[in-house]
This record gives sequence, structure tokens and C-alpha cells, in this order.
Amino acid sequence: MRKTVDWATPSPDEREAARWSPFSAAVAIRRVGSGVVLRALLFVAVFSLAAVPPLDPDLWWHLANGRLIVLTGSIPHADVYSFSAAGNPWVMHEWLADLGMYGLFRAGGLPLLVAIFALIVTAAAGCLYALLRRSGLHATAAAMLTLAGALAGSTAWGARPQLLNSLFVGLLLVGLLSYRDGRLSPWILPPFIWLWANLHSGFVLGLIISGLFVAAEAFDVWRGKPTAMPRARLSRLGIAGAISIPLAAVNPFGVQALLFAVGTLSSPLIQNNIQEWASPDFHTMPGLLFEGILILIFAGLATRRVSLRSSQWLLALATLYLAFSSQRHVPLFVLAAAPLYGRCAQALLELIPRGARPGRRTSGEHSLALGLANLGLLLAVTVGMIAERALPNLTPAGEAAAIRGIEPVDATAALLQIGKPMHVFNYYDYGGYLAWMLYPHGGRVFIDGRVEVYGSAIFGNYLRVNYLAGGWPSVIAGIEPDAIIMPSSHPLIGLLKQDPGWHEFHRDGVATVFTRVGFGP
Repeated sequence: MRKTVDWATPSPDEREAARWSPFSAAVAIRRVGSGVVLRALLFVAVFSLAAVPPLDPDLWWHLANGRLIVLTGSIPHADVYSFSAAGNPWVMHEWLADLGMYGLFRAGGLPLLVAIFALIVTAAAGCLYALLRRSGLHATAAAMLTLAGALAGSTAWGARPQLLNSLFVGLLLVGLLSYRDGRLSPWILPPFIWLWANLHSGFVLGLIISGLFVAAEAFDVWRGKPTAMPRARLSRLGIAGAISIPLAAVNPFGVQALLFAVGTLSSPLIQNNIQEWASPDFHTMPGLLFEGILILIFAGLATRRVSLRSSQWLLALATLYLAFSSQRHVPLFVLAAAPLYGRCAQALLELIPRGARPGRRTSGEHSLALGLANLGLLLAVTVGMIAERALPNLTPAGEAAAIRGIEPVDATAALLQIGKPMHVFNYYDYGGYLAWMLYPHGGRVFIDGRVEVYGSAIFGNYLRVNYLAGGWPSVIAGIEPDAIIMPSSHPLIGLLKQDPGWHEFHRDGVATVFTRVGFGP
């Protein structure tokens, strides 16, 4: 009789050692092929490019909002930063995002804030990649399209709460597809929308996308399509979406947060005067990439190989309208239309002979030497990209220099030396920084990026002075500011020099300050 051998059961320590043995490490390294390197570098590139200097003029009043909430322990419902609109109703719809931004600023300054928002952009790009892969697109092609799509929406990059909308739209779309496949509970949707509603008024997009998705899937059920979602599952999603609507009103401003979003989208004052609300500029790199995605869609549809569900068509067309109306909505189209242009790209790839298609594996990809080379390349390029592109924008000195180039840093310091409360007529882009710096010392601005707080009358008066339109001197005389701060190259500077009622108090390469004669230190 053959003698058997009793093998001892390995201990947990032995199993852990086996898991991290040189053999298992070699297997992992051999899996680092060119495709893995490309996909990893995609997200490194997105992070590095998204780590832009904090130059958005609205950043400062977002930080001021967070500081105000912390210091007062409450959320204001009326304006406190200006003398022109003091007491006007104010829907601080981004209150939770502003509070988080201020917390990050206190913890790590602007570098941490920039890094976190770059990670938010990268996470949104991860959602885009997942949507493209779910469309059936090859990993390499999906990585290339993800980078193109991310850059198409790069006009909105920066430390801005609105970037959360791109991330939440991406998560919502991935979640809806996962639910349709039976891998997610529908009851995640209501708290998801509730959180979004307290971060940004863009939560309305979540309600619209969810509603369009349910309506289109119900249409497929009505048509009796074999791929339609089961009725019971669709009903549960519809109920979850319906619950989300009243739950979204559980915020400091209730239904006003919903009305604010609708008012912003329909406001001619905002649409006609704020640059980021303009239609895409097809002469810029983001505009050209957006145009390229549209061309890809037309080319793919021409092959007659593209088949989509009703929900995918509806979401793509709805967000395309939004993207054409405003460049800040391009990232939403890029995400919502991913199944469409992903399948269009795959249809075009299928026209290429199989042996010539990108992403085809070779036996060399599985060698240890090539795996080590790919890993080394990945690490080297990652370090190089972050060091060259991201790190300069993640250092206090680099960010301070960038801010000093566009914000009235020295001019504001000069105003603070006066040492008493003041009313300042200011350039629009300076309003946020001035509110951040002057508010604790009693200073109040005339205008800032919260256009909805000021309304058409105040904003119209600002535009009259800014463009030196007829009646601008009467605007200045009527508001009686203690100081005026404008870019040093602004034509108003030369006119104020000739006005005996104003004294040039400070001038530098960025901004010039005039104080009313008789007002000063």
C-alpha cells in the first residue's frame, strides 16, 4: 500500500509570506504591460493637469463663507459682504462645500485645497473611464478617450465647488447602470441626492438625470424590448427617485435651493455677462476636443453599427443641449454621452483589420523583463509629470506668486493700513478676495461673484462704471464709496486722476487704489 504524506496546514504567517513571495511579486510585475502603464499614466496626467493654481476669483468668498459659518455657528440667509446689497436674500447653496473648503484651507492651506480638487477631477475621470469600458470600448481606446473628454471639460478646473457636480454626475451614471444590472440598491439614491443638495445646487441635475433615466427605461418596457429593465426593479428606482425630491429640500434653505438652480439657468443677467456661462469656444483646446467628440459620434453613427438603449440616447441629447448652451456644462455631456461615443469609437475600431487594432497583446508583455521596464517607465513618468506640472502649483510659494499676479494683494494690504471700516467700489474679479480680506475689519465691497445676490440693478450699475457707459459718474456719486480699486490698466484710473475728489492712494502692477479726499489714515 502506498504511503501517504500528511502535509501540515500552513500557519497564517506562512500564508502571508507566500502571498508576498518573490514568485508572486514576479507574477504581478509580469502583468504590468503597456496597457496598464497607459491607463495609470492617464490618471496621473489628469491629476497633474488638474492641479491648476487657485486663480478662480470666487475661491475667496467660498473660503469667507466657510469662515463665517465656523465663527458664527450659523448659516446666513442675507448678504453680509457688500454695502450695495447688504441684507438682500442670499441662498448659500454651497454651504457644506464652502465649509469643507475652509476646513481644508485651515488644515493644509491652498496646496491641500488644490490637491483635493485635482483628485475630484481625477475621480470624475475614473467614472468616465468606467462608463466607456461599460460601453464595450477597449481599455486602451477608453483611456485615450477619457483624457480627451476630461480635457474637453477643463475650462471649469480649479478649486471650485461646481467640480463636485461632475463627480456626482459620474457616480450617479455609474450607479444607475449598476442598478440596472442588479448590482446596487435603489435606496442609495435618496441620501446621495440629499448630500448633493447640501453641497451644490447642481443636485437638480441629479434629479433630472434620474427622472430621464426612469422615463426612458419605462419607454423600453412599454415597447416590450427584451433588454428592458424588469418592471419591479424599475418601479423601485422610480420610488427612490420620487423620495429624493422632498429629501433634497432638507437643507438650510429648503425649496429655495431648487428655485435657485432654476433661476440661475434661466437668468439673462448671468447668461449674458458671465464668461463661463457662454457657449463653448471652438477656437480653444477644450472646444476643439469637444468638437472632436461630436465628429467621432457622427462618424460612428455613419457605420450603422451603433445600438443604444433609449435612456442612453435621451441623456446624451439632453446634456448636448446643455453643453451647447454653456461651456460649464460640457463635462456633464462628456459623462452622460460616454456610452454613445464609446460605442461609436468601438464601431470605428471594428472597421480596422483585427491584426492592426490597437491594444493587441504580444507575448513580450508577459515577460518579467518587460514588466520591470514598464513599471520603471510608469514610476519615472509619474514622478516627472507630477514634479513638472503639479508640484509648482502645490507649493505655498508658487501659489502665492500666481495669486499675486491677478489679485490685488498689495493694494488690499494698503487698504488695511487705513485701519477703519470702508465701502469699496471694486473690480468684479477682485470682489471675492476683498471680501475675504476686508470683511473681518469692517470693509464691504460693491460687487463679487454672487451675481444673484446683487440683481440686475446693482450689477447694471457696476457694468456702467466698468465700461464707462453714459452716466457712470452719477453711479459713483450715488453710492459714495470710500475707496475705488481697479486694475492699473483700466481706463477709469486716468479719469480718476483728473478728478479733484479722489486721491491716488496706492498703485502697483496689478491694481490701483483711489481714496475719497478726506478719507484715509
